[in-house]
Amino acid sequence: MIHYVDNFLPQDQFEALKNRVDSRFGTGRGNDLQPNTDEPCRVTWHDSSGDWEEALNFFGHECRPAIEKMIVSLEQDMGAKDLKNWSVWFQYIISSMTLPAHKDANLRKSSEEHTYTAIIYTSDWQPGWGGEFIVGEPIWNPEVSAKAIGLKNLTHTIDPIPNRMLIWSRDEWHAVQKVTNSDPNYIRSFFASGWSSIDVQQAKGEFYDL
Repeated sequence: MIHYVDNFLPQDQFEALKNRVDSRFGTGRGNDLQPNTDEPCRVTWHDSSGDWEEALNFFGHECRPAIEKMIVSLEQDMGAKDLKNWSVWFQYIISSMTLPAHKDANLRKSSEEHTYTAIIYTSDWQPGWGGEFIVGEPIWNPEVSAKAIGLKNLTHTIDPIPNRMLIWSRDEWHAVQKVTNSDPNYIRSFFASGWSSIDVQQAKGEFYDL
């Protein structure tokens, strides 16, 4: 299941969140958090208690309005109940990078359709810059069991427009298309959080990297 909302935060709240993400990552290639050529740069907070308030001490209280509105959307638009938060993170990729086809890691003993990822795009974007979020069916590698090498029969192609909030259930196969903006300082960034709903409360704190 996929859901997204444009102009998700009031402009002042979005600018505060964007500035917080930018301050964490700097200008991309010159920053000490610069990723490898084929890996995204990601800074993550985890808490097995499921309480997101502690994440604010790590990332900053500029994130509070985003998380609170994400919760509302998860409940109203995705039908989630008794939500627990397991991780919050900032992430970016740079020019010429992609994210390969995958499903997000999941809580053990849970049904994937009741765990979620929610993100807000924070970087500038224009048509032709690449980095679109795509959803579809996996294309399997015949030489490596259970490894997808791409997607087919795409159901969604979603532009990473700033202040667009995107939620998907973790049973969705997805990928990110190649970033084609050639500016060496350009980063495609977002603020993200990982959630579980009512049916995974019995997981007893066991979780993978979300």
